[in-house]
Amino acid sequence: MNGLDKILQQIKEDSDAAVAKIKGEAEKSAFDNKQKILKEAEKEVAAITAKTQSECEDIKTRSESSASLVKKQAMLNAKQKIISDLIKKAHKSLLSLPENEYFSIIKKMVEKNSHKNEQGKIAFNKADSKRLPKDFGNALSQLSNGMLTLTDDTANIDGGFVLIYGGIEENCSFDAIFSEKYDELQDEVYSLLFS
Repeated sequence: MNGLDKILQQIKEDSDAAVAKIKGEAEKSAFDNKQKILKEAEKEVAAITAKTQSECEDIKTRSESSASLVKKQAMLNAKQKIISDLIKKAHKSLLSLPENEYFSIIKKMVEKNSHKNEQGKIAFNKADSKRLPKDFGNALSQLSNGMLTLTDDTANIDGGFVLIYGGIEENCSFDAIFSEKYDELQDEVYSLLFS
């Protein structure tokens, strides 16, 4: 091998070594960059996953809360309907009591609501006026110390009576009493059924 061939051989070896070194550094740099990108991607995937899980938990919590609220509202509505139906049933059963029981209640109501020292009249609805017990006028007189008399006029009410004192009417109908006491009745029925 002559001197030129040795120089060329040396240049080739140096060139191959430089290429190998550059190639090794490039591969190492590429590997390092790849690892860095993978780590960043893993961090980003972890952050996205954590955010998604958090959002899913929030959605789940809100959904459960909303479902619970809907369930509570449905239960409350059902309870309200049951209570309302029972009060309506009680009202209807009061109106359909046998005459002796019905007018026994009327007497108690007259005793409670009549003005003891004031002259007045009492009016019933058409149906009740027709079915008044024979001695009801006397019983009425005794209950009110003779201050209350039956009127021939009928009242436009469901049941019960209307007291009239000096042109002022006091509605003692069952409908008026149930309306006035509705909240109290609701509370009582609720405590009986659901407490």
